Amino acid sequence: MTSKYQCLRGMRDLDPITSNRMLYIEQTFIDIAKQYGYDMIRFPILESTELFKKSIGIETDIVGQEMYNFDDKSDSNISLRPEGTAGCLRSCLASGLIQRNKQKLFYLGSMFRRERPQQGRFREFTHFGVETFGYPSGLIDVELIDMTHRVWKKLKLQNIKLHINYLGSPESRKLYHETLSTYWKENMSKLSESEQKRAESNPLRLLDSKNPDIAELIKNAPTIVNSLNSDEKLNYQAIKNQLTSLNIAFIESHKLVRGLDYYSDFIFEWISDDLGAQSTICGGGRYDTLVESMGADVPATGFAAGIDRIELLLPKQTSQQNQVFICAADDSYIHDFLPFLSKAREYNIKIELDPVTGKIKNKIKSATDNGFGYIVILYPENQLKIVNTKHDESKQLSFADFVHWCNNLNKEQL
Repeated sequence: MTSKYQCLRGMRDLDPITSNRMLYIEQTFIDIAKQYGYDMIRFPILESTELFKKSIGIETDIVGQEMYNFDDKSDSNISLRPEGTAGCLRSCLASGLIQRNKQKLFYLGSMFRRERPQQGRFREFTHFGVETFGYPSGLIDVELIDMTHRVWKKLKLQNIKLHINYLGSPESRKLYHETLSTYWKENMSKLSESEQKRAESNPLRLLDSKNPDIAELIKNAPTIVNSLNSDEKLNYQAIKNQLTSLNIAFIESHKLVRGLDYYSDFIFEWISDDLGAQSTICGGGRYDTLVESMGADVPATGFAAGIDRIELLLPKQTSQQNQVFICAADDSYIHDFLPFLSKAREYNIKIELDPVTGKIKNKIKSATDNGFGYIVILYPENQLKIVNTKHDESKQLSFADFVHWCNNLNKEQL
């Protein structure tokens, strides 16, 4: 029977299996970010609507159509955050954090956009984001890509491709803006009414259109490369050389512009071949001009990764491959085992004890179906059997030896 208590459209409940998979992805990002010297920052879900208008751009779909805006009781217009960069930057500026020192920061949390729901697109979604402040373009941009590349390898994701582009400085973009505007004007009759408006207000954003009717028009549009100055071309080439030295393959996508107005210079996206229309799982780039517009002369770059979309790509059972399930056919075995279990839980592995005794065959099937890497069956006289579900192997141990086994398993994970 269907309950009358359902989620709002575009929102979703996450069952324990999906939640654990997302937690595994989040923890992987956190662990790798810390390895690269990044620290966590937290900031509010609610911000002034004006912050997002200023940072994201009034002409973008996010601000124009997708944000959740409302007036609170003091008649202040506020919004649920649609992305993390603007809030992170505001927080850093308010505390003087980036005015004093260089910063490498990461955050994790819910974002909100009122888009049409489909696979990989939800109205509440989770982003893992990284922002760096005080580092000029070059090696730091490569570091962000190297970090995300390491995450994909750790998660064993397949068919992920890196797309890159270079948008240049505001001066170079102005020159390209004029070139592109001229091109759209020459082809205005081929554009819909809404596309004509976008061509006039934000010609770069029209390059990001998914309308197949103008795909050929976009393909033949002038690229930004010819509008870059010599220093920008050299920096872009240096980044590409460094990626090659790290054996990170990339595709130059001259139509890649990202969905936010604050990007400049180097930008990138990681795109999956297995997600259909919502194929970007991670994207970012530089936004020095946004920081400058908010009162600080500090170079900045970062990225955001969509945890919900990555979960759709995660191989089955990945997140529980080293987790342990314990069961018994008799209560007395569990009572004798509890002191040893308490010691085993000092190590950084998940150990789930089924306190209800019953048929072992049924318990093994349930644990296997739920992706546990190891099943432990308790027996009389302080003996147990460990079944490795991945390799279909088993071994007999004493209760005391189980504690040492857990210690060794923990070391394997480090």
